[in-house]
Amino acid sequence: MWFFLYQNFNFMRIINNKFKTKCAATLRVIMPGESILLDGKKAYSIHSKEYKAYLDYEMEAISTKQFIQAQEDAYFDKFCSLNNI
Repeated sequence: MWFFLYQNFNFMRIINNKFKTKCAATLRVIMPGESILLDGKKAYSIHSKEYKAYLDYEMEAISTKQFIQAQEDAYFDKFCSLNNI
């Protein structure tokens, strides 16, 4: 995906907007109280590609973490059953 080449997700976060502002990608007006993706001084609305890409990135990270934890749990359970622990 082209978006991952240009953005560093470590400094991005989703917050509730406090002021009336414009989306950097779609140029829509974002009203106070709406969720926005904040990237330094740029704000992205929920309708932008950047916001959706960030959510996809976060969901993938969560599912990967859950997969790894399930594998470790299964390994430990098998180890315990084989060694009578």
